[in-house]
Amino acid sequence: MDLISLVITLIVIGVLLWLVNRYIPMEGRIKQILNAVVIIAVVLWLLNVFGVLSAVPRELLSIVIGIIVVGILLWLVNSYIPMESRMKQILNIVVIIAVVLWLLSAFGILSGIPRIHVGSP
Repeated sequence: MDLISLVITLIVIGVLLWLVNRYIPMEGRIKQILNAVVIIAVVLWLLNVFGVLSAVPRELLSIVIGIIVVGILLWLVNSYIPMESRMKQILNIVVIIAVVLWLLSAFGILSGIPRIHVGSP
């Protein structure tokens, strides 16, 4: 992709995001989420265009994307679901423990522990 196409694409994305933020009535938090998603998508697209993502191993990329998705989902639950603060703390702790165990398993640290199967194998 040449530089002019890249700049024009970024300008169009910026203008569309500005129009949505300026003229479409929606709650401020929803606009923040929309802006964050668009910015993350544009950064990933730019990294792909410049070939940075092809240098990163796919396994590491999937782990990073998984952590980002879990973090965004946890933030959405903490921000928008009305729940007692004690329950939110417990949920956060459970999710963090699950992510740490997943990361330990993904990097092979928990590979010696036998897997637990539910149901018939």
